[in-house]
Amino acid sequence: MRWLLEGTLAAIVFVAGVALFLKAPDLVRGWAFTIPGTTDVALEPDFFPRLSSIVLAAAAIIVFATIPLRTDTLPAVGTTAESYFRVCAGLGGILIYLICVVFLGFVVSTVLFVACATVAGGYRNLLVIIPTAICVAVLLRLVFRFGLHVGLPVGVLI
Repeated sequence: MRWLLEGTLAAIVFVAGVALFLKAPDLVRGWAFTIPGTTDVALEPDFFPRLSSIVLAAAAIIVFATIPLRTDTLPAVGTTAESYFRVCAGLGGILIYLICVVFLGFVVSTVLFVACATVAGGYRNLLVIIPTAICVAVLLRLVFRFGLHVGLPVGVLI
């Protein structure tokens, strides 16, 4: 049972890493940018997503290769259904966020996501949540647009 769970997880993560590596150029749009003080060579916008996907796939290969070396039981075997539901709800929220970014734009979607994630995490003070979510979204937009010269998705509401 343990081998099946770990092997399945490793396979899913590996496939996700490969898919991200292949789709990164389509998902990331923008201009090439340089990191001040490093080199004169411009980095393509898909450099960091592709680097992350390589690390993800390598981690999956390491997990798969080390399955026979582990003898302890997996925490996943004793995890409650409520915990699995919470993880799935979080992943569902991220999926909804990614879909909203395409239609509503980065800033609006990020404000909604940060606010909803904060409330889901248990924090309820809206006088802090809303301004913080707005500041995070606008600051990220400014950093990517003017600091890194990378265009983020612009939807109906920007």
